[in-house]
Amino acid sequence: MTKTMTCIVCPMGCQISVAEGEARGYSCPRGKSWAEQEVSKPMRTLTTTVLLIGGEYPLLPVRTQLPVPKSKLMDCLRHANSLRVEAPVEVGQVICPDLAETGVSLIAARTAGGQ
Repeated sequence: MTKTMTCIVCPMGCQISVAEGEARGYSCPRGKSWAEQEVSKPMRTLTTTVLLIGGEYPLLPVRTQLPVPKSKLMDCLRHANSLRVEAPVEVGQVICPDLAETGVSLIAARTAGGQ
């Protein structure tokens, strides 16, 4: 089976085909490795919000520090939805060190002071 996709690594947007784990049609090594990984084990960076207690805003934007397996996104969202964070929070602060047992940290995407 052949999977064809548009590369998102750089602005060139190469049409890369991957068949039997081998990529064709890429212009750079980064595109080749991205396409091969996208077929074998797709990864995504998760961005969402968590409830902020005592802050100037009711929600705190957060993101995963590294990409997580696409197959674990719903588990990660459920885990993030259960979190409650107390203000103040600094951008980059670890909110959860091991989100949904992925080994990836969930971090604050903005600073939020207390009231």
